[in-house]
Amino acid sequence: MTQRMYVIVIGCGRLGSNLAQELSDYGHDICIIDRDSDRLETLGSGFNGQRIQGIEFDSDNLVEGGIEQADALLAVTSDDNINITVSLIAEKIYHVPEVVARVNDPSRKYIYDKLNIETISPVQLGVNILKNRLAIKTMEILSSPDKDYEIIELLVNKKNTPVVNKIETDYSCIISGVIRDGSLSLPKPGEKIKPGDRIVCTVLKVNKDRLVKSLAKEVPIWKQ
Repeated sequence: MTQRMYVIVIGCGRLGSNLAQELSDYGHDICIIDRDSDRLETLGSGFNGQRIQGIEFDSDNLVEGGIEQADALLAVTSDDNINITVSLIAEKIYHVPEVVARVNDPSRKYIYDKLNIETISPVQLGVNILKNRLAIKTMEILSSPDKDYEIIELLVNKKNTPVVNKIETDYSCIISGVIRDGSLSLPKPGEKIKPGDRIVCTVLKVNKDRLVKSLAKEVPIWKQ
């Protein structure tokens, strides 16, 4: 059974309210602080935690919320300045064991990093999910013969790709088939792989990402 914790959630937006409700339902003791009373009311009567309406980084509000006994503080407002301020207060003044802050603007993550504040980034998480979904469309795992190797089918869509034996040498892989125009053929060592080809390849898992990046076009989703 997970140890019961006392957690302070800063910010009752969509992320904060869901965190507070789920952590409370999971058996943890929760206090949530937000300056907007309307947002606090969205938690409804079923929320068993404490609600404090007021400035999120105000010491009186934090003490009332039990920061001196808190096991963790999650600063998840939509304002990076508030999240940074509250995180520093929690860590440097009240020595809360676990402090995690939400990064809203990815270009400001370096500030959190410089201050050694542990972070989560919903924007970056969303980007990663989309990139993974795109990768799934580009690459399919056909089999995992053992813990080190995978047999994959990969769509090649970059121009000027190397010939078969160069790819095999560079990525320590074996290309066992090329699907072109719907037909499967056995590749020749000096055969040029073309955009639109799908290759069937046995590759070390540690080399797979490099292989995919080399042969499959990366789609830009987020520009920082």
